This record gives sequence, C-alpha cells and structure tokens, in this order.
Amino acid sequence: MTLSDVMETIAGNLPNEVEEIDARHDIQKNPDGSWTANGHMPLEDLVQYVPLPLDEKREYHTIAGLLMEYLQRIPQTGEEVQVGDYLLKTLQVESHRVQKVQLIPLHNGEPDQEM
Repeated sequence: MTLSDVMETIAGNLPNEVEEIDARHDIQKNPDGSWTANGHMPLEDLVQYVPLPLDEKREYHTIAGLLMEYLQRIPQTGEEVQVGDYLLKTLQVESHRVQKVQLIPLHNGEPDQEM
C-alpha cells in the first residue's frame, strides 16, 4: 500500500500526470498530448505550458484575444487557427466570449500522429 493509495481512500481519486490540472488558470493536459484552457487565460501564463510565439508589441493579452487577432473577429465554436507549432481550436463560445480552447501540437503542420 502506497501513500497515494491511502490518500485516494480518504480523498477519492487523485489526478495523475495525464490529468494534470492547474486550478489557477484552469489548464489541463489531455491524454492525447493536447491542452484545454480557458479563453481568458493570460498568454504570459500559457507559455509556461505551451511554447507559443508571442509578439512583444501585441495588443491582446489572453488566448481569446490571440484568436480574435488572428481571425479579425469573434471566433465561433469549432474554428481553428495555427499559431507556431500549435493548432488552436475553440471548444466553447458563449455570449461572444471564448470560454474553452484546445491547443493541439502539430508536427510538420499536421496534428501529431499519436493523437
């Protein structure tokens, strides 16, 4: 019996590495290697998890702002934008606000084959 077993007996299932969650920013690493994050997550915090190229002179500061800059409009659910080596896909848009975004790592411009 490990300490983890004891903790799970007391607290219930604990997240493992694949279910890694950062509650401050609500970013989660998915089993397929992609990430799911809140649209309002600051880009300065996002790059700690996902190495996106950022323009220092940008006028946007969140993932949602980045998507709107690339599209030049408010994204719809399911829209995709390539930024560096990642495909950003809007998972949830409510009342003109990007709520959830999936960040999918690309290999040679295509989603990784392992996904």
